[in-house]
Amino acid sequence: MTERIPPTSDLCFKKIMNSPENKDVLQGVIGDFFNLRIPLEEINVTAPYDIKVYREYIKQADGTEKSLAKFRETIQDVAADIKIAGFGAELQIKNEQYYSVRSIHYACSRFCSNYNRAGEMKQLPDGTLLRYSSLKPIYALNILGYPHFSEDDDALRIFTLYDRERKKSFDREYLTIAFFELTKSNIETTNQRHWRTYFNTGEAADDAPDYIKKAARVIETANMTQEERDMFEQFERAEERYKNTIYAALLEGEERGEERGIRLGEERGIRLGEERGIRLGEERGEKAKELAITNIARNALQMGMTISEVSLLTGKSEDEISQLIH
Repeated sequence: MTERIPPTSDLCFKKIMNSPENKDVLQGVIGDFFNLRIPLEEINVTAPYDIKVYREYIKQADGTEKSLAKFRETIQDVAADIKIAGFGAELQIKNEQYYSVRSIHYACSRFCSNYNRAGEMKQLPDGTLLRYSSLKPIYALNILGYPHFSEDDDALRIFTLYDRERKKSFDREYLTIAFFELTKSNIETTNQRHWRTYFNTGEAADDAPDYIKKAARVIETANMTQEERDMFEQFERAEERYKNTIYAALLEGEERGEERGIRLGEERGIRLGEERGIRLGEERGEKAKELAITNIARNALQMGMTISEVSLLTGKSEDEISQLIH
């Protein structure tokens, strides 16, 4: 069996999608998920993969899982300009709080970055630059290794600006944000199914497109440099340390939470017991007092006192005293 580095690793994903020599793979992704057929010469990778970036970071960072995680956050996974739009892709294997809003933030930031862009603005006959004219549509693909939407088993969801009441899209699809969930099996096209297989296993089926087969070859260990293999292992070890740290913290938190829960439960139980005892004591005291007054009233009547006199003596109404006679 061919040994491969997982395509969902940070380093591999960037090498596959952000290398100029792999623009055909990126071209395939754009076409398969957004139905855009873009010539290779119109695709410009804006942040090309370069092992030197990783090498320099490792020299400067302390090599801990915290610093490596911070490094991953500073580099957008995939960014490219195409003639008619901008394209970005993010790979998110683990569920992360606020990822939905983060994906919108990335897409909107990318959209706004084209404002007032030199060389792409239109101008009036008098030379006045139209600064908003350089803004262009953004297509953002989020590849997720966990179930993000719980409503159904659809693997692909695509969101655009849309008027729900009139059932009409914006005059131009300036923001298109897609989510491709690798854990789901209801897939629209054959090529999207091939991509799911590739990201989940690192392999490409015999009938997969050539660019997916190429992506599978790129991540073969034999096709990685020794430095890339070492770098991958270092990142993996840091990730494992990070998992262990989080797990240990969770266990410690559970233990502390259990202890605190028992203590609070005991304290609350004592408080509730005291409150209930006081309440029961008061209720019983009131009943005892009422019974004593009733007995005094009966004895007074037997001694020949009038109803009015007994009422004044006990504080009970004459009607209540009358009921004691019968």
